[in-house]
Amino acid sequence: MRDQAIPRRAGIRPVRRRSGVSPVKALLEVSVLAVALMIATAIRGGSVSGSELSSPPPTSAYVGAAGAVSDTTAAAHAPATDTAIPTTPATVAAVPDPITSEQAAPNVAEPLDTSPLAAAQPPSSAAYTRSSFSVESAVPFTQPMDCGGGATCQVRVDIYVPSGPGTYPTVVLVGPSGRGYLASLAGDLASRGILVFDADFRDVGASGGGYPAGFQDVACAVRFARSEASRYRGDSVTVTLVGHSLGGWVGSVVALDPTEFQGGCLAGGSGRPDAFVGLAGNYQISSGENAGDLESFFGGSASATAQSRSASDPFNYAGGSPIPVRLVAGTDDETVDPGQSKALNAYLVKQGWDVSLTMVDGGGHMTILAAQSTYDAVFSAVAAASAAKAPPAGVAR
Repeated sequence: MRDQAIPRRAGIRPVRRRSGVSPVKALLEVSVLAVALMIATAIRGGSVSGSELSSPPPTSAYVGAAGAVSDTTAAAHAPATDTAIPTTPATVAAVPDPITSEQAAPNVAEPLDTSPLAAAQPPSSAAYTRSSFSVESAVPFTQPMDCGGGATCQVRVDIYVPSGPGTYPTVVLVGPSGRGYLASLAGDLASRGILVFDADFRDVGASGGGYPAGFQDVACAVRFARSEASRYRGDSVTVTLVGHSLGGWVGSVVALDPTEFQGGCLAGGSGRPDAFVGLAGNYQISSGENAGDLESFFGGSASATAQSRSASDPFNYAGGSPIPVRLVAGTDDETVDPGQSKALNAYLVKQGWDVSLTMVDGGGHMTILAAQSTYDAVFSAVAAASAAKAPPAGVAR
């Protein structure tokens, strides 16, 4: 059967039902998701009225890649403050963000160090000047894989390349509904000088995903970013993994498990990130929360997939060499209990890791993606990882 891209689908997003959910907050969450999906569609479609997108011939060197490249002005993307949702001109109108302040959990990141670091280290996200970037779409990073029903597919990534000479910090993004779900965040990070690999991963057991496939895909995305970053003027030494929601949980296991996930990757090297940022992740998979989504992911009930679930529990790891971890959650998240981020933070503190948690006051599951704290967490993780890998004074990296 002919290889194809991993099927596009609604995906699974962990859903926690709470009584007394505000209709306004629920509507806002849906609106933000709609904005992200509209922007993703516009970017991959190759043209958006008024935003200088274009569709030149494919430039990808990868077999089977669609390779569409588009150029956009960065000012159209996420705001510098927590007061608006990222938008694209002539596509969507600005949506007010209810986040008015941020309060830190007991273990809080110290103020960002904005002093010059390595060549790949940008200043704080709040101060970084936005610029244009290009997008190379649907680049395969795995070999043909099982995608269910006897079909094969290749897992793919959209690559957001900042304009300018580089060298750019390299970040891999993973979300619960595949590449494009985090397109707004990817575009804003690229506009601030970060090379972004926005990756798919197989997140439904019945479609060839789940455990270990989904974790292998995320680890492979890290390997691929590490191996290809220099082609896009990015840092090939230090790679930061950023995951939201279900992607945050899968990413946390890839980051904390010292035994790297292997299988089916088009790139070699290390699949473990050098830093991890978790955004509203559902880390406590043994809690029973989001049971239906977890059953879809694993392809069976808790009792039928007990071994896979144990191997996918981030609280069973963190025994290897520590890496910087930054966690962000919203106090008003109605989808995933923010207590899950607090629990992972406390666990890693106990393990002696470089970890911090920021709670966004009034932030919801989707609205934290536009919060300044999210960008600060990414830049803080990049800075910490770059500092950890920096060579001794007088020695070239």
